[in-house]
Formats: sequence, structure tokens, C-alpha cells
Amino acid sequence: MMRRSDPPLQRRCRYTAALLLAALLAGCGDRTPTPGPGKPRRVLDSTAEVVDTLHLGGSHEQRLLAFLRSRYGAAARLDAPWQDQWDDTDVQALRPVTRQVCARGTVDTDGHLQHLLAVCQALDQAASVEPGRVDLYVLRDGEEHALDKDHPVAGLFGPPGRPLLVIAQRLHGEYGRHGAPGTVQIDRLGPQRHAFRITHDGSGRGHAQRSRTYVAVHNDRLREVALLREHVDNLATPHCDDAPDDCADAAFNVDFTTTVGDSDAVDGYWPLTVRSTGQDCTGPAHAYDHLIFDPRTRTYPVPGDLQREGCGED
Repeated sequence: MMRRSDPPLQRRCRYTAALLLAALLAGCGDRTPTPGPGKPRRVLDSTAEVVDTLHLGGSHEQRLLAFLRSRYGAAARLDAPWQDQWDDTDVQALRPVTRQVCARGTVDTDGHLQHLLAVCQALDQAASVEPGRVDLYVLRDGEEHALDKDHPVAGLFGPPGRPLLVIAQRLHGEYGRHGAPGTVQIDRLGPQRHAFRITHDGSGRGHAQRSRTYVAVHNDRLREVALLREHVDNLATPHCDDAPDDCADAAFNVDFTTTVGDSDAVDGYWPLTVRSTGQDCTGPAHAYDHLIFDPRTRTYPVPGDLQREGCGED
């Protein structure tokens, strides 16, 4: 009876209930606290917003340092490691990280001078399975021109200077173990082809391996063009410690040496020759493999038997 004679009251009740529900839902949203001033963001890698062009004054090294500080903060160094922290949400704790420039050089690529820069990031107190990180950059000097005083980066790093262009970048590549990414150097893979060579360790149950990854600069892009072994063995296989005579025939220990050619380039890339020596899971290993760049896949195809992918598998 009451419900029929007083529909406005019913509507008011429903309206009030809807408001209360909306308030409750609003309070149950994302409870992740917003990082306060000085608190690191929840990433191990580059934390600054990507800016494709920076107008920087000073010498070449001063400009590179200013670029690093625009990406990694005021503590960044060009010639030494620096300490930082990151907020690891998996363990809800701040964890220390060490960053450093691990490779840099100026190269001529297709008639343009480019600055190659690698920043290695090692996670301190890491578990054995945790990789390190590598950030790779390709930078180029732009044409110098007057910068309007109202430009958002005018005077940001001192007097406005020649533009520094970010041509390509490949951020937070995961390599290595124990939180360390390994080592980086710059190699030449062709007359106008340069690459970051990342040497990194890996392991499995009783197996150890060391690999090299080539990340090449091509058409203003950074591409992973090859992953090659440098060493592989199973000398730490647990059951071999208990009964070494039972697994002597199955033990393997192979080293690989890679040589870059200097002629017969395909799409600008010279061929690679990989020499294998030692003992693999089928017997003595002594072989040469010649790898030719494939323009279709933009990689050096690497056969599985060269990598010894089947060794150690039951």
C-alpha cells in the first residue's frame, strides 16, 4: 500500500543508495600510493619521459652527460658507476641498483656520425635467476639553429646549443644473471654496420653457458641480429658429482670463437665464421660454421646444432 502511494520516496531511497555505492567504489580503486618527491618510480630502467630532441650546449662529453641526467637523474655519471634505488613491487621494498655507462663510441653510419651509448644496470643483492638490464641509444647531432627563449627546453642544461637527436633506443633489455647484465662493446659488422655486442652468462641445472648478442644499428633502428654461444658445458651436473664414471661419456665442454669477415657483405653485413672446439655430447667438436646475413629476416640465421641446443637434454 505504502509503495503504491509514495513512489517519490522510493526513488529518493534508490538515488541515495546509488550515491553511497559510488562513494564506496571510488574508495576501493587503485590503492597504489603515488610516489612522493625523491621516491623512485617502480621500474629498474629509464625513468625519465622520453624526449626525442634535446638542445644542449658544451663539449661532446658535457652534452652526453646532460643527456644521461635527463634520463637517469642528477646522480648519473659518464665515467663512473652511480648508485640508485628502485621500488620492487614484488617484495614491496626499495632495492639498490648500480648503473654505469658500459660502452660508448662515435661511428659513421650511412654518411652520418652517430653516437652509440650503452647504460648497464646491475641489481644489487639479486637472486641467481634475476637478469640485469641494458639500455641502448643511438644519438646524432642536429643542425644548430636559434632556439626561442619560450621553448620548453630552452636553457634547461645551460645555454641552448646544437640539438642532440635520439635516433633509436632499445630500453631495459634483459641479459645475464645474478642481477648483472654482462659486458657491452661496440663492434663493426659491415662497412656501414655497427652493433652493440652484449656478452652475458646463463645457466641451467648443471649447465653453464656464455653467449654474445649483437644488436645492430640499421635504418635508424636497433635490431637484435644474432645470438651466438661463446661457451657451453655441463661440468656441474649434480649426478656427475655422485658417480662421475657413469656420466663421463655424456660430459661436454665446448668453446666458440666468432670472427667477422671483411668482404662479400649482404645488405651491408659481412659474414660471420664460428669455430667450435672441445667435446660436445656426440664426441669431439671441431667445426667451422659460416653465417650469412638474411635480409628477409634481418638476422644471421643460426642453426640449432651450432648452439648445441640438444646437448644435456634427457
